[in-house]
Formats: sequence, structure tokens, C-alpha cells
Amino acid sequence: MFGVWRTRDGDRLHGDGAFQFERLYVRVTPWRVILAAGGVAAYALGLVAFLPPEAVLDGDRDSVGTVWDGETSLEPGFAARWTLQPWRSIAALAPSATVSVRGPDTLIAGQTSGFGDGMRVQDVQGAGSVRLLSTLAPALPLACDGEMTVRVPSLAPGGGRPGAGTVRTGPLRCASEGTSLVTPALTGALTSDAEGSGLSVTTPEGTVVATARLARGQASTVAITEAGAAVVPGLRAGTLEFR
Repeated sequence: MFGVWRTRDGDRLHGDGAFQFERLYVRVTPWRVILAAGGVAAYALGLVAFLPPEAVLDGDRDSVGTVWDGETSLEPGFAARWTLQPWRSIAALAPSATVSVRGPDTLIAGQTSGFGDGMRVQDVQGAGSVRLLSTLAPALPLACDGEMTVRVPSLAPGGGRPGAGTVRTGPLRCASEGTSLVTPALTGALTSDAEGSGLSVTTPEGTVVATARLARGQASTVAITEAGAAVVPGLRAGTLEFR
């Protein structure tokens, strides 16, 4: 391909020891073709290397950098940053990156690999504002303010493999349907398995306040228990379903 056949003089040794000149045909690739191919390859790599984050993220968000090393805004007042790790990605045969979320009184960092239902998070730890939960899960029935600490050694949010982690908070100030309330300190136990992931929220006394479940190919559910409704003023028992 892209070759040009050209001739040059050559020789070969015959069985009787005599040399005989002959014409050899050599396939030569013109230097112009080589330069053009190199230029096209460099241009294509440049497009990929500097592809803006908006190419794969919601265009309504403010983003800077590239899809390989960039940052995007998370309302209200938070930002998520990522840096792709090429060698880990090759070893895992899936996109792998270091990620962090920062904002008011918030810095949480960790590792991710894969995407979609196959995503896995590892070594996530840090502290932050509970307001971040409203950003990540806007369908939650409560909007709260307070402090939390996060520690997730390994978790598959979309399911597929076992994992676990914890989220701990102090007393929270929350609002639900115009009603203000205060919760006790809470502990959220995160788990994942072959079918999905879940969350169980308990008080220091061990009372289960709420549970949540994200199952593969099914609706997500958030359930407030009767005991939780009794512990947290203004909270009503029931199950909410989200698709």
C-alpha cells in the first residue's frame, strides 16, 4: 500500500561460482506519503488528547481541561476533578482515573475504573458537606446541611462485584416539603453485590432510619422505616421509587 516499484542493479552467485548481474525490483514508499501519514496521525492524536470535557459530559455544566485531565462543576458550589491513568487503564482493560470532589468544607478523593454499570470505586476517603448528597442524588426526599466523613475501600455502585464502605455524619439540619427538622448523628453502610448496590442508614443506637437500593435494570428505591420516622421528627414512613 502506497508503495512504488523501482529498479536497482544487483547480482547473485550461481552454482558454478560466476556472478551474473540482474535487475532487482524494490518497493519504495515515497517520503511524501510517510510525512503525510505522520501528519494525519499527529493531528488525530491531538484532537483526542485535547478533546474538551463537554464532548462526553452534560453541556450545561461549566467544564475546563480535557476528557483526560479536567474538572466540571457540580451544583451548588462543588466541582469534580479527574485525571486518567493510562497504564492502569491498559492493565485493567477499562478507563481508570484518580478523581476528587471539592467545595465548601469538602475534599473527597479516590480511584475509579470502568464506566456505567461496570464502574468500580476504590480507596475513596475524605470529609465534606452533606449538601453534596443533594447534588449527587437530587431525588432524595430530604435536603440536609452538616458534616460527613467518607471511607470506601471498594464498591461497585452499579453492582457486579462485592464491596463495602461507610458514610458518617454528625447531627444534620434538614428540610422536607417546607418542614425543618434535626436528625441525630447517622451512619450509612454502603454495600454492593452481583445484582446491585445498597445503603442502610442507622442511628448510634442501631435503629434503621432508611434503606436504599439500586438494582441492575430495575427502579431505584428509597424506604423510610417506621422506626426512622419516629426517631427523626417530621419524617414520614414510606417507599419512594425512581427510574
